[in-house]
Amino acid sequence: MSCKSAIYLVNSTTAAVPVDGVINPGTTVRRFGSNIALSGNGVLIGGSGYYRVVGSVTLVAVDAGVIGVQLLSDGTPVIGALAQETVVAGGTVNLNINALVRLVNCNANSTLTLQLTGVSATVANSALTIEKI
Repeated sequence: MSCKSAIYLVNSTTAAVPVDGVINPGTTVRRFGSNIALSGNGVLIGGSGYYRVVGSVTLVAVDAGVIGVQLLSDGTPVIGALAQETVVAGGTVNLNINALVRLVNCNANSTLTLQLTGVSATVANSALTIEKI
């Protein structure tokens, strides 16, 4: 199986993110094809088909509680694309997202973002790969 477009994004800059804030995907390390592009704090996907999303986010919690990362498509949660873990204040967790997003129409577009849920945190590192399959 080969993919028509792909992008690999990394953010190794430490940044504080409030609860329900969007996690900055960082910068483009690798990219090919015309269906996927970095767009501000999100990733623009376009064209009908399926998109595989794999993400890894390392977080340092500000407070104790349940911390999570949710994949959003145009601001709406992608069903099942939520990673959560209980953490102590100052604790570090690595959360992983694996999902398949579908665009139905040839001219369809969607912006994918990662949202922090639960408690505020500092993002220590993130990596995100999106492939049109």
